[in-house]
Amino acid sequence: MALGFSIRAVRRLGLAVAAMLICNAALAADRGGKTPRHGEFNPDHAAVEMFSAIEDGQISVKLIPKDSTLCQVLIENKTDKPLNVKLPEAFAGVPVLAQNLGGGNRNNRNSGGNQGFGGGMGMGGMGMGGMGMGMGMFNVPAEKVGKFKVTTVCLEHGKDEPRPAMKYEIKPIQEFTDKPEVHELCRMLGSGRLDQRAAQVAAWHLNNGMSFPELAAKRLRFANGSSRPYFSSQQLQAGLRISTMATQLAEKRRNSPGETDSARID
Repeated sequence: MALGFSIRAVRRLGLAVAAMLICNAALAADRGGKTPRHGEFNPDHAAVEMFSAIEDGQISVKLIPKDSTLCQVLIENKTDKPLNVKLPEAFAGVPVLAQNLGGGNRNNRNSGGNQGFGGGMGMGGMGMGGMGMGMGMFNVPAEKVGKFKVTTVCLEHGKDEPRPAMKYEIKPIQEFTDKPEVHELCRMLGSGRLDQRAAQVAAWHLNNGMSFPELAAKRLRFANGSSRPYFSSQQLQAGLRISTMATQLAEKRRNSPGETDSARID
């Protein structure tokens, strides 16, 4: 008898759970049939531009570089309402210590310290696991922190590699360098269509004036005394193409300020 009662009870529970799941599915269908994904743009929420929202105290943004190639971006919504944050096409990560020393980073005038880095926040260059985006926006719930990863390049050859322990501040790329071809490079990197190593070749060439023979001669040296080229021949060739394209895009933007066509990278 006890066994029979137990089986009947389990069956009733199973039917109740099934009914609940069906009801939940029906409710989801009424709401549009999908659950918003992390960071997905919501047209019902207010939109703010990142740097303006930082100045207004609506959000704070923290950069945590893994190294020269990757950076985690954390956006804290300090308001009691969800926000769509308009992300910058290009940005710079500036060492806070270097700023406090008073040197300033524009056009690489600060001395010593870790390298500043750059990147773009286009959808393709952000490691967000297929996160849904709209109009270059990232949605952050009220009083919560949203995060994603961005591919980056160093912009100050000869200085130390970015590292997680070093505090960085996000800035518009124009406040770090006034070289428009570097701005275009960072936008292109944000598209997700550039090889990071080839983009690094272009970054040091365009922002630091390194020649391609100098870049080809650069080597990685190991503790056992061995070494190998820092860049492969393929990366150098691709870097040359990227440099040329970024320069052409900068010229095009100067001549046609309203046009923002993205580059095609083969």
